[in-house]
Amino acid sequence: MVSMSRTCLIQPTTCLQDFFRERIVQATGKLRLDGNDETVWYLTQLLCNYSKTNQFLDNNGTGATLTPLAEYYRMALESASRHERRLLLQRLGDVAIVVAGLFSGALNRKPIGVSYYISMGESAYATLADEASQSSRDRALQGIFETLATDFSDYVEVLSAIPSQVSHEKDLLELVDEWENTQHPTLARELRRQGVFIDENQNNKTPCLH
Repeated sequence: MVSMSRTCLIQPTTCLQDFFRERIVQATGKLRLDGNDETVWYLTQLLCNYSKTNQFLDNNGTGATLTPLAEYYRMALESASRHERRLLLQRLGDVAIVVAGLFSGALNRKPIGVSYYISMGESAYATLADEASQSSRDRALQGIFETLATDFSDYVEVLSAIPSQVSHEKDLLELVDEWENTQHPTLARELRRQGVFIDENQNNKTPCLH
């Protein structure tokens, strides 16, 4: 289970929706990501909903916990209806992108890291995007899911820029060490910016000076 801070996920503001939208738009611009209005809207609503702990966690009868992604996938496979299956896959993708983007630090000491969340989230959104949609709701979301599946890692970077944090420069060795532990795409981008080459397609992902 990913531990949650007792404090609010994000510092309070007069309009949470405006705050999230502004930060998402700023991050997509900084990363030169062509974030369309529909995807920005979806992520804004997602963060507004998940800023409430009772929306982010599931109550399984023993208390509020974060359901493992594999459990969402199992429930989706065993769901009695197509509608229920799509809702579970959407929940899987939503939880994966929020955890990978906002709570990657909590995964550092876990056997399942950020790359697992990225892989599961991409797969869930891709499945939703590829399926023929019948309801107007599904058709409206289909393009959003396709964008998130295609650019999942990029949008993880976008969400990782949301929380207010005290910024401080890390030296190159710190960045390399943190990336080797988490393999977070934001760290990979920073290492590349500083001239470190990372072959992210190889099993042995060892950074080296370019």
